[in-house]
Amino acid sequence: MTTPESAQQCLEAGADMIGLVFYPPSPRHVDVAKIREILDAAEPFRKHGRKTVLVVVDSLPDEIDSRIDFVQLHGSVSGNFPAKRIQVIKNRRTQDRLLKEFATKTLEDSLYLLEMSQGFLPGGNGVIWNWLEAKEFCKRLPTLIAGGITPDNVLDVITQAEPYGIDVSSGVESSPGVKDFNKVQQLIEKIVPSISAQKH
Repeated sequence: MTTPESAQQCLEAGADMIGLVFYPPSPRHVDVAKIREILDAAEPFRKHGRKTVLVVVDSLPDEIDSRIDFVQLHGSVSGNFPAKRIQVIKNRRTQDRLLKEFATKTLEDSLYLLEMSQGFLPGGNGVIWNWLEAKEFCKRLPTLIAGGITPDNVLDVITQAEPYGIDVSSGVESSPGVKDFNKVQQLIEKIVPSISAQKH
Protein backbone atom coordinates (compact mmCIF):
# COMPACT_ATOMS: atom_id res chain seq x y z
CA MET A 1 0.00 0.00 0.00
CA THR A 2 1.25 3.47 -0.81
CA THR A 3 -1.68 5.61 0.40
CA PRO A 4 -4.23 5.48 3.24
CA GLU A 5 -7.00 5.44 0.63
CA SER A 6 -5.63 2.36 -1.14
CA ALA A 7 -5.22 0.53 2.17
CA GLN A 8 -8.78 1.29 3.20
CA GLN A 9 -10.19 0.22 -0.17
CA CYS A 10 -8.27 -3.07 -0.20
CA LEU A 11 -9.35 -3.87 3.35
CA GLU A 12 -12.95 -3.00 2.53
CA ALA A 13 -12.69 -5.37 -0.45
CA GLY A 14 -11.74 -8.17 1.95
CA ALA A 15 -7.94 -8.31 2.09
CA ASP A 16 -6.73 -10.12 5.22
CA MET A 17 -3.35 -8.34 5.28
CA ILE A 18 -1.84 -5.20 3.83
CA GLY A 19 1.86 -4.66 3.19
CA LEU A 20 3.93 -1.51 3.60
CA VAL A 21 7.30 -1.42 1.86
CA PHE A 22 10.20 0.36 3.55
CA TYR A 23 12.82 0.26 0.80
CA PRO A 24 13.61 3.53 -1.09
CA PRO A 25 14.53 1.89 -4.44
CA SER A 26 11.06 0.35 -4.64
CA PRO A 27 8.21 2.20 -6.41
CA ARG A 28 6.09 1.10 -3.44
CA HIS A 29 8.35 2.65 -0.78
CA VAL A 30 6.63 4.57 2.00
CA ASP A 31 8.46 6.60 4.63
CA VAL A 32 7.76 6.51 8.36
CA ALA A 33 5.26 9.38 8.25
CA LYS A 34 3.28 7.74 5.44
CA ILE A 35 3.39 4.39 7.25
CA ARG A 36 1.67 6.04 10.23
CA GLU A 37 -1.02 7.53 7.98
CA ILE A 38 -1.72 4.16 6.37
CA LEU A 39 -1.83 2.43 9.75
CA ASP A 40 -4.32 5.04 10.96
CA ALA A 41 -6.57 4.15 8.03
CA ALA A 42 -6.16 0.43 8.73
CA GLU A 43 -6.80 0.62 12.48
CA PRO A 44 -10.59 0.01 12.37
CA PHE A 45 -9.97 -3.15 10.33
CA ARG A 46 -7.26 -4.46 12.67
CA LYS A 47 -9.91 -4.63 15.37
CA HIS A 48 -11.61 -7.25 13.20
CA GLY A 49 -8.54 -9.41 12.73
CA ARG A 50 -6.93 -7.81 9.69
CA LYS A 51 -3.13 -7.71 9.82
CA THR A 52 -0.39 -5.31 8.76
CA VAL A 53 3.01 -6.25 7.34
CA LEU A 54 6.14 -4.10 7.15
CA VAL A 55 8.38 -5.22 4.28
CA VAL A 56 12.05 -4.35 4.85
CA VAL A 57 15.23 -4.90 2.84
CA ASP A 58 18.66 -4.79 4.53
CA SER A 59 17.68 -2.07 7.02
CA LEU A 60 14.83 -1.11 9.34
CA PRO A 61 13.19 2.29 9.88
CA ASP A 62 14.28 4.13 13.01
CA GLU A 63 11.12 2.94 14.71
CA ILE A 64 8.55 0.23 14.01
CA ASP A 65 5.01 1.27 14.83
CA SER A 66 3.39 -1.00 17.42
CA ARG A 67 0.48 -1.53 15.03
CA ILE A 68 2.70 -3.56 12.71
CA ASP A 69 1.80 -7.24 13.10
CA PHE A 70 4.50 -8.83 10.92
CA VAL A 71 7.91 -7.82 9.59
CA GLN A 72 8.72 -9.40 6.22
CA LEU A 73 12.46 -9.79 6.00
CA HIS A 74 14.49 -9.47 2.81
CA GLY A 75 18.25 -9.18 2.56
CA SER A 76 20.53 -9.07 5.58
CA VAL A 77 18.12 -7.71 8.20
CA SER A 78 18.52 -9.34 11.59
CA GLY A 79 17.72 -8.66 15.22
CA ASN A 80 14.79 -8.71 17.58
CA PHE A 81 11.55 -7.23 16.31
CA PRO A 82 8.44 -6.01 18.14
CA ALA A 83 6.34 -8.00 15.65
CA LYS A 84 6.06 -11.52 14.33
CA ARG A 85 8.25 -12.45 11.41
CA ILE A 86 7.66 -13.54 7.85
CA GLN A 87 10.69 -15.50 6.75
CA VAL A 88 11.37 -14.99 3.05
CA ILE A 89 12.64 -18.01 1.16
CA LYS A 90 13.71 -17.66 -2.45
CA ASN A 91 12.78 -21.07 -3.80
CA ARG A 92 15.81 -21.81 -5.99
CA ARG A 93 16.66 -25.15 -4.42
CA THR A 94 15.09 -28.56 -4.54
CA GLN A 95 12.02 -29.28 -2.44
CA ASP A 96 13.84 -31.86 -0.29
CA ARG A 97 16.57 -29.40 0.66
CA LEU A 98 14.05 -26.69 1.46
CA LEU A 99 12.09 -28.99 3.73
CA LYS A 100 15.14 -30.35 5.52
CA GLU A 101 16.62 -26.90 6.09
CA PHE A 102 13.55 -25.03 7.27
CA ALA A 103 11.36 -27.67 8.89
CA THR A 104 13.92 -27.89 11.70
CA LYS A 105 14.22 -24.11 12.11
CA THR A 106 10.62 -23.07 12.55
CA LEU A 107 10.05 -19.97 14.63
CA GLU A 108 7.00 -19.70 16.83
CA ASP A 109 4.19 -17.69 15.24
CA SER A 110 6.23 -17.09 12.08
CA LEU A 111 4.95 -17.26 8.54
CA TYR A 112 7.05 -18.22 5.54
CA LEU A 113 7.06 -16.70 2.07
CA LEU A 114 8.09 -18.71 -0.99
CA GLU A 115 9.02 -16.93 -4.19
CA MET A 116 11.30 -17.61 -7.13
CA SER A 117 12.43 -14.28 -8.47
CA GLN A 118 15.69 -13.26 -10.04
CA GLY A 119 14.54 -9.72 -10.78
CA PHE A 120 16.31 -6.46 -10.00
CA LEU A 121 14.33 -5.75 -6.82
CA PRO A 122 13.76 -8.09 -3.88
CA GLY A 123 10.38 -9.80 -3.91
CA GLY A 124 8.43 -11.81 -6.43
CA ASN A 125 8.86 -9.24 -9.24
CA GLY A 126 5.76 -10.62 -10.93
CA VAL A 127 7.59 -13.80 -11.96
CA ILE A 128 5.35 -16.85 -12.42
CA TRP A 129 6.84 -20.17 -11.33
CA ASN A 130 5.77 -23.77 -10.82
CA TRP A 131 3.62 -23.38 -7.71
CA LEU A 132 3.11 -27.13 -7.48
CA GLU A 133 6.71 -27.34 -6.24
CA ALA A 134 5.62 -25.54 -3.08
CA LYS A 135 2.84 -27.94 -2.08
CA GLU A 136 4.84 -30.17 0.26
CA PHE A 137 6.45 -27.17 1.92
CA CYS A 138 3.03 -25.57 2.42
CA LYS A 139 1.80 -28.74 4.10
CA ARG A 140 4.58 -28.51 6.69
CA LEU A 141 4.74 -24.79 7.42
CA PRO A 142 2.32 -21.83 7.25
CA THR A 143 3.42 -20.42 3.90
CA LEU A 144 2.56 -17.51 1.65
CA ILE A 145 3.19 -17.78 -2.09
CA ALA A 146 4.39 -14.80 -4.15
CA GLY A 147 5.28 -14.15 -7.76
CA GLY A 148 3.14 -13.49 -10.81
CA ILE A 149 -0.23 -13.93 -9.12
CA THR A 150 -3.21 -12.26 -10.84
CA PRO A 151 -7.00 -12.63 -10.79
CA ASP A 152 -6.63 -14.91 -13.81
CA ASN A 153 -4.32 -17.47 -12.17
CA VAL A 154 -4.98 -17.16 -8.44
CA LEU A 155 -7.10 -20.32 -8.39
CA ASP A 156 -4.22 -22.22 -9.98
CA VAL A 157 -1.95 -21.10 -7.13
CA ILE A 158 -4.46 -22.16 -4.48
CA THR A 159 -5.15 -25.51 -6.12
CA GLN A 160 -1.52 -26.40 -6.85
CA ALA A 161 0.26 -25.16 -3.72
CA GLU A 162 -2.55 -25.10 -1.12
CA PRO A 163 -0.81 -22.24 0.73
CA TYR A 164 -1.71 -20.49 3.95
CA GLY A 165 -2.09 -17.33 1.85
CA ILE A 166 -0.91 -15.42 -1.17
CA ASP A 167 1.21 -12.29 -1.48
CA VAL A 168 0.03 -10.12 -4.38
CA SER A 169 1.22 -6.73 -5.57
CA SER A 170 1.96 -6.09 -9.25
CA GLY A 171 -0.75 -8.53 -10.32
CA VAL A 172 -3.45 -6.16 -9.03
CA GLU A 173 -1.88 -2.85 -10.06
CA SER A 174 -2.49 -0.41 -12.90
CA SER A 175 1.11 0.83 -12.56
CA PRO A 176 3.89 0.17 -10.02
CA GLY A 177 2.59 1.14 -6.59
CA VAL A 178 -0.93 2.00 -7.79
CA LYS A 179 -3.57 -0.61 -6.99
CA ASP A 180 -6.34 -1.33 -9.50
CA PHE A 181 -9.33 -1.94 -7.24
CA ASN A 182 -11.30 -3.74 -9.93
CA LYS A 183 -8.48 -6.30 -10.07
CA VAL A 184 -8.31 -6.47 -6.27
CA GLN A 185 -12.04 -7.15 -6.11
CA GLN A 186 -11.88 -9.74 -8.89
CA LEU A 187 -9.07 -11.60 -7.15
CA ILE A 188 -10.78 -11.64 -3.75
CA GLU A 189 -14.11 -12.72 -5.24
CA LYS A 190 -12.37 -15.73 -6.79
CA ILE A 191 -10.53 -16.63 -3.59
CA VAL A 192 -13.47 -16.59 -1.19
CA PRO A 193 -15.54 -19.36 -2.84
CA SER A 194 -12.37 -21.40 -3.31
CA ILE A 195 -11.54 -21.25 0.41
CA SER A 196 -15.11 -22.20 1.34
CA ALA A 197 -14.97 -25.20 -0.98
CA GLN A 198 -11.67 -26.40 0.53
CA LYS A 199 -13.12 -26.28 4.06
CA HIS A 200 -15.95 -28.57 2.98
